[in-house]
Amino acid sequence: QALHRLTPLMSLSGRCLCGLVHYRVDGTPKTILNCHCDFCRRMSGAPLSSYVVVLDRELEVTQGADHLRDYAATDNATRYFCATCSTPLFNRNVVYSGLAMLYLGALDDGPALAPTRNIYRESRLPWIDSVAELVHFEREYVRTP
Repeated sequence: QALHRLTPLMSLSGRCLCGLVHYRVDGTPKTILNCHCDFCRRMSGAPLSSYVVVLDRELEVTQGADHLRDYAATDNATRYFCATCSTPLFNRNVVYSGLAMLYLGALDDGPALAPTRNIYRESRLPWIDSVAELVHFEREYVRTP
């Protein structure tokens, strides 16, 4: 599958795991990035967080707004997630006023979007650069008797 390039006008959609909350963005993403900071790791429960950064005014929750919850993670950062399945959907941070950071994994087109930068790289987990060298399987790992 070919990777999308950022174009002057894109339409992106995303949803939570259980499908109750859907959102849409019509506009130009500002960037796609991986964040390696400890804060993002703790918020996502993953070794890094990948985000598509968009203008907040171009983000619209199209379904399930009553299932969308927020958590003030710090005085500056708020995390938005589905109240039913807990899927993280996007973050807002007053330091980056006017922007929303969409979790790449919740986007319908996420697999076709590629990060173009890493931030807080000095905080990355020591093994992250060697992930491509690990033994890998195209599907799940199945033990043989």
